[in-house]
Amino acid sequence: MDTTSAENQSPILKTFDQLFPTEEDCVAFLFPLRWPQGFVCPFCRTRHPQLTPRRYPVCPHCGNRSSLTTGTLMHGAKKPLREWLLTIWWFSAQPLDVSAKELQRLLGTSCYQTAWTWLQKLRLAMGRADDERCRGVVEIGCGLVAPAYERKERALVLTAAEIVLALGITGRIRMRHIPQLDRKQLVLFLHDAVQVNSTLLSGDAQLLALLDQAGPYAVAPTQPDSLLQPSRAFELGRSFETCLHTVHRGGVTVKHLQLYLDEFCFRNNASLLSDHQAVFRALLSGVLGSAGHPEQATRPLHEAARRGGRQP
Repeated sequence: MDTTSAENQSPILKTFDQLFPTEEDCVAFLFPLRWPQGFVCPFCRTRHPQLTPRRYPVCPHCGNRSSLTTGTLMHGAKKPLREWLLTIWWFSAQPLDVSAKELQRLLGTSCYQTAWTWLQKLRLAMGRADDERCRGVVEIGCGLVAPAYERKERALVLTAAEIVLALGITGRIRMRHIPQLDRKQLVLFLHDAVQVNSTLLSGDAQLLALLDQAGPYAVAPTQPDSLLQPSRAFELGRSFETCLHTVHRGGVTVKHLQLYLDEFCFRNNASLLSDHQAVFRALLSGVLGSAGHPEQATRPLHEAARRGGRQP
C-alpha cells in the first residue's frame, strides 16, 4: 500500500513514511525486536547473532527455514510487514476505538473480514501488552454494560481504577467481563489487576463483603461525601458504552466484549506513556509476544473468520 497518496497525508502517516519507507526497513526494525540476542532457530535452538535481518531466515546450522512472524500474532499472514506496521502505528495513535471500516479504507483493501480480524488481533495484543497492575489507592466497582441498547444483552464488568491522590484524578484502569460476581471471580481479577497491599475502596456493600475475603489488601468503604458523585467505575462503564455505541453502533456482542474492554483500558493507560512512539512500541510488544493464547480468547475470532460474518 502507498501511504503517500494525497488522501493519506495526515501527520501520523507522514511520520510513518519517514520511519519505514520500505519493506526492508520494516524487516530491519522488527528483526532485533523479535530476537534481541540474535536469531534463534526454532527447530535446533541454535543462536546466530550475526545473521543478517530477513523475513525468512534460514538456519546456517540445520538449514531450517523460519519466519519473522512465527510465534507472533502476525503468524500466517501473507501481507507485507509494512502493512502490519502501518496498521499498528495508526491504531496506536487513535484516541478512541476505531472500526474495521476505517482500517479497510486505510489499507485500501476490498476484504472487510481481513480488516476486522487484524483489529481483533491488535485488541488481543493490547490486553497482553497492558499487564501492569493498579496500585496505591484503587477503587473497585462492578456494574452492567449494554453492548447495544437495541438488544437485551447485558454484561457484568469488574473495574479497578487507580486514584492519583495528589491530583485527585484517575490513573491506571483495568476492566474484566465476568459471568457472575462471587469471591472466585473477584480474587482472580484482583490477582491480575491490583498490586498486593494496595488500599481498595468501594461504595458497594456486596463488593465490600467479598473484598474483605479477597486477600492481602486493605479495604475501606467510600467516604459518605463521595457517594453524592458517580463512582469512577460507574463513569468508566458509561464511557465504555459510549465508545461502543458511537464507533461500533451496536455491533459488538458480549462474547467479544473483553477484547474491546482491553482496548479501552489500553488507550486510557497509554496516556501515562511519554509519546506516540512509546505507545506504538508497547502495542508492538503485545503483537510480537507468544501466539499461544487462551482458547476462549480466540475462539470467537476464529469462528467469525470461518463464517465470514461481518463484525465491528
